[in-house]
Amino acid sequence: MATRDTLSPKESQCSSGADYAALALEALQEPADAAYAKELMDREADGCQFTKDLAACAIAYKALGEQGRAEELLQTAEDYCMSGEEQIALAEAKFKVLDDKTAAVGAYEKALKETNNLDPLIDLAKNVMSVIADSAFAKKVLEKAEAKIARAVEFSKLAAAAAEHVLDKEYAAAIFSKAADKLTSVPDLLSLASEVTKTLGDPQKAKALYERALAGATDFTAAKTLIESAKQTGDTVFMQAALKKAGDLASATGEYIDLAEGLASVGDKPGAAALLDKAEEAVAGLDEMQKLVTAVEAHLADDAERLARVKVKLEKRQANHARYMEFQQLEKDAASVKQFLALAERVRLELEDPFYSAKLIESAEALLDGTGYQFSRYKPILVAVDKNLDDTEWLGRLLDRAAENATDSISFRDLAVTAATLKHRELGVSKTRAYLAAREAALSADPQAGVYDTAKLAEASFAATQDAAEASRLLEAARAQAKDHYALLHIGRLYASMGNAAKADELFTAAAAACSNGDACIQFIDRLKGFALPADALKKWYAECGGHMKAPADKLRWAEGIADALNDKAWATEAYSSLAGQFTGSDAARFELSRRSRADLNYFGTARRH
Repeated sequence: MATRDTLSPKESQCSSGADYAALALEALQEPADAAYAKELMDREADGCQFTKDLAACAIAYKALGEQGRAEELLQTAEDYCMSGEEQIALAEAKFKVLDDKTAAVGAYEKALKETNNLDPLIDLAKNVMSVIADSAFAKKVLEKAEAKIARAVEFSKLAAAAAEHVLDKEYAAAIFSKAADKLTSVPDLLSLASEVTKTLGDPQKAKALYERALAGATDFTAAKTLIESAKQTGDTVFMQAALKKAGDLASATGEYIDLAEGLASVGDKPGAAALLDKAEEAVAGLDEMQKLVTAVEAHLADDAERLARVKVKLEKRQANHARYMEFQQLEKDAASVKQFLALAERVRLELEDPFYSAKLIESAEALLDGTGYQFSRYKPILVAVDKNLDDTEWLGRLLDRAAENATDSISFRDLAVTAATLKHRELGVSKTRAYLAAREAALSADPQAGVYDTAKLAEASFAATQDAAEASRLLEAARAQAKDHYALLHIGRLYASMGNAAKADELFTAAAAACSNGDACIQFIDRLKGFALPADALKKWYAECGGHMKAPADKLRWAEGIADALNDKAWATEAYSSLAGQFTGSDAARFELSRRSRADLNYFGTARRH
């Protein structure tokens, strides 16, 4: 029989009532030491204050045959129960101490209400199955988890739990089906297909997911992953489809050659020939050229014209090998976007090799990946592609990405002007007009957009396209939104910058009319001064604004602006003379002080003249 002394080391590892209860149950195993188990429980149980510990002790007393003491502790455990986790411990104790499944389910129901995340819910379902083996309730737990998940790994984990722990493969299949309806990315679908095979052992269901992944692949890396999946399934037809898809998405010589060899290995010689055509176009070095010749000799040796052509190209590469080696060393030493782009242009000019230039520009672009998008940083990449390559697809991608990130008017204007002035003019102008139209539609749909947003769009439109009619259409739309002299002046300035003096005058006139008081007139002339207009034009427009003032106080404030804003003392004197006699009382005193300080040059003494 075991003694307390021999078990003391295990006691030293106990830190809770549940640990001591587990040790007591261990003591009841063969060879049993019921006396030690009871002594242990009697010593530790009364000190327990948490439901988990009390419930464990109740189960231990049940095993000792002390039903009354077990029920007493179980009641205390229920009194102390405050959380979903504690309800799980309470459920197990109610079932094992009272043999009451209904009571256990009641506790599990309370635990379910307080459990929300995937892993805790799966653990709850496992506990239900291990304690009361109620698959219906365990499924109910997992069904709650369905509403909490969105990723492939989560769906797979839930389905695996349904199949392995709830023993319900039909429910697991339903989970996979729901996941297939929601998920669209290639990695998600491939991950799901692999787990379907592992969990359900159903290759047909997995194949349907692989085919969806194939249809949705949009880059070479994803397609290459599909090829590896096809190898694992051993499906030759799917393998061929994956190879062709990858061929459509590949861009480098090595990628094309590898895929061509894969197609040749499954008997698709025409497909292999098409990929080797692409490989030949994309060769960017002697090694790649040699690899291409080797592939043609191995798989298309009966195509004499092709074989002769690639061998001549190989010889040319070999003859210029020293230059290529020089450039390759420069490529290795390059560490900045500027260095890679300068090298790309040299390669185009000195080697006439656009494919190598493209590789260098790709390296420059890769340096910017993950750094946060700023058009000013990506613009040199865009310009380099336009200048050195004839790759409108790449150019279009760069332009579209810039448009997606052009959230402010400055970057949008820069993009529009850059696109409209590209060497690939047809693409650039087409993209520019599309971006302008999209931005106009977005402004129309935005209740927060205002007159200045529309005016800035007009400014960008004219800067990019020099289309005065289109810019004028947008400026008229902005004018319809204008509420004050500030906006009207801004629109007038834009008309002036476009060379439309008549429209500019029309807007300046409207702005003057919109000034409702003397302070507004001063604001009006201060803004006009910023447009660098000649003195006579400023005087003309300030007079126009003054003509709209009716109240004597506003006329006085306007007159003060002649001296303060335009520094025209002679005109100010005339203006004050015209206002004399229009003020009484304190207003007359204010008028006189204003006149003397602004129009009377002797008011402050001779020093005033300086």
